[in-house]
Amino acid sequence: MASDFKERFSDLKQIDFPTWMMQPMLVDISDISMQYQEELSEMQNDESVKTLFNIKGVMSWLCDETETKYPHSTNLARKLLLPFPSSYLAECGFSAVNDLLLKKRNRLDITRREGLRLKLTKLEPDIKSLCRRHDAQGSH
Repeated sequence: MASDFKERFSDLKQIDFPTWMMQPMLVDISDISMQYQEELSEMQNDESVKTLFNIKGVMSWLCDETETKYPHSTNLARKLLLPFPSSYLAECGFSAVNDLLLKKRNRLDITRREGLRLKLTKLEPDIKSLCRRHDAQGSH
């Protein structure tokens, strides 16, 4: 499994992330290409975005607030950061399978009851709508 992961994700090690993407508040503007200089200089003076980067780090590029204010920089950052959320989802899947198979194996069979799908989804069931559609049992 380890060799398979190394093979599948070997291209991620070869990605060259620009310095301005990893530390946008600390980078020297003169070292950046002209197309991103204006947005990054504005970003370095924007207190709300500074706070966002202090809290979320590089994942701040994936926030709507950053995209709205700095669309060109965010577009490139998202393209380079896209593989990481997908690997995060794979890790969540492994953790969910581990939890279901090891800790709850006597109560739940993920292959028959589709517990894994329920564990990984972020969808919330609309209980009120389901109750409205369900007919009360009529008298016999």
